[in-house]
Amino acid sequence: MLIIIITLIVCIIVFLCALYRDKLSFINVKLENIEEKINSILIKRRALVLDSEKIIKEVLGTSKQIYENLSELSNPNISMMELDRKLLIYINEFYLIKDKYKKLQSSDEFQKIAFEINETEDKLNAYKEYYNDAALKYNKLIKGFPQKIISFLKRTKEKEFFDKKSISDTDYGDFKY
Repeated sequence: MLIIIITLIVCIIVFLCALYRDKLSFINVKLENIEEKINSILIKRRALVLDSEKIIKEVLGTSKQIYENLSELSNPNISMMELDRKLLIYINEFYLIKDKYKKLQSSDEFQKIAFEINETEDKLNAYKEYYNDAALKYNKLIKGFPQKIISFLKRTKEKEFFDKKSISDTDYGDFKY
């Protein structure tokens, strides 16, 4: 009788492990897909910032550098989250320049870039929210039983949220946005 109970318990644990592994795989695929979408938006935003510098120089008739350290955006070792933060700095500078120089308002090329930056910002915010929701589900799942055992054995790590917060982080005042 004891062997039957132990066998039944082992079967239930194996079944739960398989079920959680499938859920984990599904969420992981979801995260990978959204990472690709975020990455493509970030690449587009980087190109827009680079193009905006050329247009600003043309319209204002200057040869001065518009953005400082713009070459850091081309670093191949930069993470997606770090690229997002750096781009945010340059895009904020873009808006400051846009407000400061009314001459730029008459440039169709400049207006087109401003429109595309706004468009990418809306998409990026939606993708980040979706990513963070999926990351939260993933992190909760790897901390539950029996997945915690499998996660420990596989050395599965938590996914960072797009604001670099950890699910176990108790510091709620460190949001970067």
